[in-house]
Amino acid sequence: MAITVADIEQKEFTYKGAGYDPYDVDQYLDQICDEMVAMQDRIDQLEADLVKARQDAENAVSIVKPVQPEIVRSEETAPVAKTSQTLENILLSAQKLADGAVEDAKHKADMIVKDAQDKATSIIEDAKEEKATLEKGLETLHASANEFKKSFLSLVDGQKELLNSNLSLFTDDKK
Repeated sequence: MAITVADIEQKEFTYKGAGYDPYDVDQYLDQICDEMVAMQDRIDQLEADLVKARQDAENAVSIVKPVQPEIVRSEETAPVAKTSQTLENILLSAQKLADGAVEDAKHKADMIVKDAQDKATSIIEDAKEEKATLEKGLETLHASANEFKKSFLSLVDGQKELLNSNLSLFTDDKK
């Protein structure tokens, strides 16, 4: 009969004479229960890992089809496995796949670099156009400022001449 955590927790001992301290016994039984719970959790985790590992192994076996070596009978009818030829074929296939992956990666890298260069060229061209537009606007502002300055100075000079010509109005001729 298997002892469970519940069995331990519910167990009641009878008191006889000067036996063990019931508090100490209860504490120890609680520690045993905690340890059993931890071990059961670990067992459950390991069983789940085992199930997953078995599924992964089954998946791997179903994906990889084992290569059966060809058996050739020589004149003496001794079986000779052609495993070296099979291994060579596997290595050649793996090398071809690796070469293809490298070429694909190089092609993708070249495309990324080309795209980046195209974007950089576009950004530079846009910046140059914006610079030219801003420079034209600045030239227009300078020309407008100079025109305003000339106009304002002309106005001030006109007002100065007017004040000078009417200076007699401000002087006292009755002296």
